[in-house]
Amino acid sequence: MARRRSYRLETAEDPVLDISSLIDVSFLLLIYFLVTSTLQKKETDLSFTLPSNIASEESTPVDPQTIRVEADGSVLLEKEPIEPASDPTVSVNLPTLFERMKVYKDTADAAGSTPVVILDAVDDGKTQRFVDVVNTLGKLKISNLTMTGFRDE
Repeated sequence: MARRRSYRLETAEDPVLDISSLIDVSFLLLIYFLVTSTLQKKETDLSFTLPSNIASEESTPVDPQTIRVEADGSVLLEKEPIEPASDPTVSVNLPTLFERMKVYKDTADAAGSTPVVILDAVDDGKTQRFVDVVNTLGKLKISNLTMTGFRDE
């Protein structure tokens, strides 16, 4: 008599994908990029001292300077236009403002007082131009800054 061979078919299971190694690699890449990245110093910590409600005992004999950033990007120092409007996508140096504020800082230092700057910005103005003005003040190490002109929302 002939023997019959019976073959059992193996049951097909759903394939399983183990993603634990992919998660490990993604965390290693994240840690690598966090450790190797650097922040730009010119826009991270400019060490500005903002005014407080407490009156100081020191009086400042040198008058504060007012810088206004208009909506079109032009910069005015004491209501006098010193920097024309520029392309808002390009970060530029402000040489005239730098020179005028350098003279002001030197005068304040010679008088033994602290230079104070009031930065008046228009809400609809160019943000990059505002950052350029703040960076210029940071280069001169003028740290007493008052910002005005913003709407309360």
